[in-house]
Amino acid sequence: MFIEESLWIREKLAALNIPNGGNILNIGASTSEFLRTQPHIHENVIKPLKDRGCRVINMDMKEAVGVDIVGKIEEKGLCDRIGEKFVVVMCTNLLEHVEDRDSAFSNMIALAGPGGFLLVTVPRNYPRHDDPVDTMYRPGHEELAAEISSRIRSEIIASETLEIRNRMYYFYESRLPFWGYRKFRFWRYWFKKHRWKVSCVICRILSPQ
Repeated sequence: MFIEESLWIREKLAALNIPNGGNILNIGASTSEFLRTQPHIHENVIKPLKDRGCRVINMDMKEAVGVDIVGKIEEKGLCDRIGEKFVVVMCTNLLEHVEDRDSAFSNMIALAGPGGFLLVTVPRNYPRHDDPVDTMYRPGHEELAAEISSRIRSEIIASETLEIRNRMYYFYESRLPFWGYRKFRFWRYWFKKHRWKVSCVICRILSPQ
């Protein structure tokens, strides 16, 4: 998760009427070890929710420290296995790694249910990164919002494509040897139209179509 993305999420979630003690499902949360490498996720997303009395439940496909629910979002029978609804379902930077998006969206919508909020982010402009696959799903925020609205009657609270301006994301790979091709990514920082981008949508689910 990019820093700009985490700040957008913090701002939008702060404006939502989330009940104290509400359960939040964080899909594709990864492990505690990974989160230590990106402290802005805890500071801008997790901590503000916990400060409001919410319980953040982390879900990931791999079993590890910090993962509360092990499973894939496209898994058949996932909702029955989990057996509860969540006031907010967050799915950040994951859908590009999902081959069965129909099942993934169906599960996310069902886990939130009517009245729940669905928060989804997806890279808009970013290179292929297999984990273990990358389908190259790169929608704009309007396309992402339309895909959600086509599956469920919903109210779009906010949608935006963020430009990643923090140059750390463009320079960190320049430490590779001179012949490493990735070191040349730094040029994107100076050419605005080539900077990384991420599409973000948050909506409230109203009822089935």
